[in-house]
Amino acid sequence: MPDRMPEEVKDLLERKRARHRAQAAAPLQEKVRILLELQRQDLPLIARRRPLRPWERPWDVTP
Repeated sequence: MPDRMPEEVKDLLERKRARHRAQAAAPLQEKVRILLELQRQDLPLIARRRPLRPWERPWDVTP
């Protein structure tokens, strides 16, 4: 990192890297759970702007 970068930015970037490392190390089941949660949040926003395309409609995967 450049020496002229403010300390707050360095700290933010390091925390971001640590979060990405933790996400990469997570088990597959947790990664899928996160993906499905993000889709549940995102798809209603898309659907308000336009109809969902056939490949965008989520599968019902809740037990």
